[in-house]
Amino acid sequence: MMTKQHTAVKAAERLLLLCLYAFVSVLTGCEKEIDIDYHEAERLYVAEATVTSGGTQVRLTTTRPVTVNSPAGTYVDGAMVVVSIDGLPIESTLTYKGKGIYESPVVAMEGATYHLDIDIDGQHYTSSSTVMTPPQLNSMRFVWKKMMTERMLFIDLRLQDTPNENNYYFMHLYRNDVGYRWAVMRDSENPGAELSQLFTCSTERAMNDGSDADALREGDEIRLEIRSIDKASYDYFYSLQLATSSNTNPLPNFTGGMLGYFSAFIGSERLVVFHRADVEEEE
Repeated sequence: MMTKQHTAVKAAERLLLLCLYAFVSVLTGCEKEIDIDYHEAERLYVAEATVTSGGTQVRLTTTRPVTVNSPAGTYVDGAMVVVSIDGLPIESTLTYKGKGIYESPVVAMEGATYHLDIDIDGQHYTSSSTVMTPPQLNSMRFVWKKMMTERMLFIDLRLQDTPNENNYYFMHLYRNDVGYRWAVMRDSENPGAELSQLFTCSTERAMNDGSDADALREGDEIRLEIRSIDKASYDYFYSLQLATSSNTNPLPNFTGGMLGYFSAFIGSERLVVFHRADVEEEE
């Protein structure tokens, strides 16, 4: 027969496990899609701007009042958006494509610094970003790790850091093409060597009993997008992580008071399919 003392010990272990699980989740990557929830009373302009190997894209919106559910009223048209490259005679005016999206064929080149100029209703906003050395992914695997009395599923990423330069990384996992986890990392801990990033998925128990709708299922496609980013982009995304709990806005990435970010990069992708039988065991 189970004694009261034994029952109390079990309850304490379970509480400690729940606290540990929450703590590990914070340390090993942010949840879901990137949600830029700006805490502003007045409506401000927001830019989500990238230069990649596929071209330049800028999405312009305004902050949305809490009483407005539809994003349609926040799209910004009629803006003048220009991208240029430092030291090169390249300047391109982006073409408006609708729903606040502006595009240009200008692509990312390693080592180049890009400037973005945005003019809206007489207001001028600027930002700059430098393309860093492309990231090198050594491995991506699913692994079980024992945490107290539970086994937890993780996605384990290993990156080869570029030596002799300061490196910053952005990692975004998609589950069946829907944002699943994301994180940023810098090489301050182990520069020039292999870096590790863990993403928490679920406990084995929750996967078995179906109590966690966010847990991976057999056959799920997991796509990793990884970028080497400059310090300004890292500072923005890192502050965005902190903003979720501190109820503040991320660090500004633009001059003039515009919210959002501008990041130029050459990224890479990896696609894997989740099969429970392939998950590795690690003590």
